[in-house]
Amino acid sequence: MANPLCLKLQQRIPVVATVYSYRACITKKQQRKWSSEFRPPRRLVLGLGASFWAQFMSMSSAGGGGKSFIASARQKGAVEEVLKNVEWPAQFPFKEEDFQRFDESSDSLFYEAPRFVTHIDDPAIAALTKYYSEVFPPSNTPGVSILDMCSSWVSHFPKGYKQERIVGQGMNEEELKQNPVLTEYIVQDLNLNPKLPFKDNSFDVITNVVCLFFLSPHI
Repeated sequence: MANPLCLKLQQRIPVVATVYSYRACITKKQQRKWSSEFRPPRRLVLGLGASFWAQFMSMSSAGGGGKSFIASARQKGAVEEVLKNVEWPAQFPFKEEDFQRFDESSDSLFYEAPRFVTHIDDPAIAALTKYYSEVFPPSNTPGVSILDMCSSWVSHFPKGYKQERIVGQGMNEEELKQNPVLTEYIVQDLNLNPKLPFKDNSFDVITNVVCLFFLSPHI
């Protein structure tokens, strides 16, 4: 798969994915290694799609209790069953204009004004923060660098979480300035310039939350 962000990723990172839901699968062995050696594996990518939260809430309402929802994400038999005998069309069935937005003006115009709002509700924020607390390297681990892509005034990291370097990439400087977890930030429109100004293997963890659908083109 092409890497539109032009960052070199380590291969064979285990990923648990369902339809439109992206999750990094982090083993207990990796977490113990982080705790004991204080050195996470390079370039761990954490991408969580917005639809994941709908899936999580439906699992919770179904009586999941306090069980880990990481294990539940692995139950993808229904998805595999649906895709087992799919007959794909001989030609791509959509035209370029099918993917046009209602407003094709520059995203920079929309993001000129700061918006200090959240785009997911409180239960989703709590679930996200809890997930981060379970999979992130311990706070103040020497040498750890984190990139929060499409960031804003809040990253939903665990309270008091700190690392030597936490970089935020976003569209509005005033929002990024107010983010308490960031040690630095860059303002960049990924739709205009998807190449990030960092060397390969610059980060141990990359987060990208409820923003994949803002990136275009999607195909």
